[in-house]
Amino acid sequence: MASLAMTGGAFAFFLLAPLAGYPLEFRQALRIFQIVFPVFFGYLGSATHFVFKAPARPKIVPNPALFGILVRGPLFIFAIASVIALIAFGWSNRRAAPPGTGMGIEDLATVISGALGLLAVTTGVVTAYLFAVDRKH
Repeated sequence: MASLAMTGGAFAFFLLAPLAGYPLEFRQALRIFQIVFPVFFGYLGSATHFVFKAPARPKIVPNPALFGILVRGPLFIFAIASVIALIAFGWSNRRAAPPGTGMGIEDLATVISGALGLLAVTTGVVTAYLFAVDRKH
């Protein structure tokens, strides 16, 4: 749910940022939106699957301490990396910034894509484990 909420927040931010005065043109926002959009729908699909077919949780978690880090760590890294990248982009592209010194949209896209990739791979593995089907019918 946290992954869905975070990508949903990014989804909303990039659609509303140009309207709110953030130094991002609408076409640039759509460039980032194209990165976030499929991942958001992937998480939405996982959540929908859970609602309609809530499996029993695994009885044994291999290493509870590491499992917690694996779940929370990527959420934290995604949030921090995204916020820092958005602050850096906004600050370096503000009106008072020297021309031509701002962070480029491709750089912002790279950071968002990398952070989102980390979140997606770890969430995907955890989801696969939690939704595992018992083959002993």
